[in-house]
Amino acid sequence: MVLRLVELDIKGSPDESMERFLQAAVIEPLPHTVVLPELFTTGYVLDRIPELAVAPDTLASIPPAAVASDKGIWIVAGTLPVATPWGVVNMMTVFDPRGRLAYTTEKVHLFRQMGEDEAFVPGSSGGVFRYGPVTAGGLVCYDLRFPELSRRLALSGAEILFVPAQWPIGRRELFRSLLRARSAEAQVFTVGCNLGGEHLGVSFGGGGGVAHPGGKMVRGSSVEDGVTDFRIDLEDVAAMRSRINCLEDRRPEEYGILLERMGHIGER
Repeated sequence: MVLRLVELDIKGSPDESMERFLQAAVIEPLPHTVVLPELFTTGYVLDRIPELAVAPDTLASIPPAAVASDKGIWIVAGTLPVATPWGVVNMMTVFDPRGRLAYTTEKVHLFRQMGEDEAFVPGSSGGVFRYGPVTAGGLVCYDLRFPELSRRLALSGAEILFVPAQWPIGRRELFRSLLRARSAEAQVFTVGCNLGGEHLGVSFGGGGGVAHPGGKMVRGSSVEDGVTDFRIDLEDVAAMRSRINCLEDRRPEEYGILLERMGHIGER
């Protein structure tokens, strides 16, 4: 299976950015799955987020849906600001090869240090979803720092986690280290797609990647600047767990207060 990370910069209007990212998504040869970054059409223009937010009932027909259907590929369409009755959430969408909206999840943890909480409200996890023959889940950017959330997804059956993100270049190695940690903790694939270039005076520069269930980063192959393909075998999850199974070796009775809060998130 080939996963493609599209880590371009934001240029032009939201529609123009959407088009650029989707054009890169379908460069031949086509991958199995394309992953886009967090807020790849708008970035963190916090004062404009309310006006740029889309309505929930339009998500099933946004451009990635048509591209996924036309090309027969999965698209993890980064995140968009989505207007809900309780406020704007930072929402990740996933489209299956028929172009159907297969999954949504919201950014649970807001990065208050940059004022994200002034434009967004904290979201809820969408749990897990069927991704071909396996189960997958999603986290958004800052959520990666909270192992409680990724652990709940793993306990719900996730074998691969998708993480659209905007991590500044100065914290790139931390981003990649956390991808590796989340993978090693539960023997899962963790796929982090970061924004490229610069935005609002901050350098991002891409640099995401795919962490293997063994805890190492998978080597990628450059398609063009900002577009990288990674070949993985989902059977590696079972293979790793046959040797070391951290989930089976857990001792929740020793985890104190965490035990009270570690109920499973099911599909919804």
